[in-house]
Amino acid sequence: MKLLGRYLSRVVLNATLAVLLVIVGLDYIFTLLEELKDLTESYTLLNAVTYLLIRLPERIYLFLPVGILVGVLIGLGSLASTSELTVMRAAGVSIPRLIVHASRPVVVLLILAMLVSEYFLLHWAQTAETYRWEARTGRQAATVSTARDLWLKEDLSFYRINVARDDGRLLGITLYELNEDWQLERRITAAEADYQEGEWHLQDVREIQMADDQLKEKRYSSLVQPLPIQPEFVALRAFAPSDLPPSRLWTYGRYLESKGQASGFYWLAFWQKVLMPVTVFAVVILAASFTFGPLRTVPAGTRVFHGIIIGLSVKFAQDLLGPSALLWGFTPALAVLIPAAICAIWGMWLIRKAG
Repeated sequence: MKLLGRYLSRVVLNATLAVLLVIVGLDYIFTLLEELKDLTESYTLLNAVTYLLIRLPERIYLFLPVGILVGVLIGLGSLASTSELTVMRAAGVSIPRLIVHASRPVVVLLILAMLVSEYFLLHWAQTAETYRWEARTGRQAATVSTARDLWLKEDLSFYRINVARDDGRLLGITLYELNEDWQLERRITAAEADYQEGEWHLQDVREIQMADDQLKEKRYSSLVQPLPIQPEFVALRAFAPSDLPPSRLWTYGRYLESKGQASGFYWLAFWQKVLMPVTVFAVVILAASFTFGPLRTVPAGTRVFHGIIIGLSVKFAQDLLGPSALLWGFTPALAVLIPAAICAIWGMWLIRKAG
């Protein structure tokens, strides 16, 4: 039984790696062709190739669920086409046992993907963007990852930040302070802000107060002013939620909630990353059920086609349910779990029918 398990796992693993190689390779070529439009005298073809190579792990992580799905279909399908699965079942190996053996390489790949997502993807994204910026500008930069035009709110105060750099510095700060009647009471502008000893220090400050139908202007070279953002979270604004590791998404989501700010997209990205194994195993069950059921005798190309359709359907369903969850107010976790549950239930029904 151990020999049979290793053989089945090896077939599925080899098929999955081959599928990933093809998908990621095609994506790399098409992305490189798109990048060619941005070539300059300083940003050459070699720079573009290197930039995309640095971001290659991110693309592998993105296409891993589809690669696993199609890999399971091809691996099990190849065994079905040579009647090896029929022989295994005739020898007394149940369908659930065969699926368990086929899922072993999936578990290993998912563990590696979760570790990479948590500890490496954000660093690689920062490194890639820094390399690209330096190549295009010809300058050495200590920091280039920035978020632009941020709007923050705390009580009756609204903050606009032109640039938030990933070293914790803020550039171009504007504060609008309203009274209880929602009338503008004070406006502060500052060229930049640094976080020192637990406080934000604004530089080159201009303050305008509205009182008794008069405007009073004051200027400060430096002013201590509380801002509704922590330096450790400034860098996170420079990246899309999908680029952040789950631990950062969890921490930042709770921080935004405590400040009464919108956190839905960060929670959606968090649940998509944390529940990715659930989604993958659900589509694996469905893919395996097709192999033992309606697709056991069809050509490999047909199985690949069905695998891509299933993967895209699940992806589109989650993409549609995600914004719907934010709009209607239910937990974003359901946007991930509902399509996965449908796949799992459908797959188990087909397996039971085939058995």
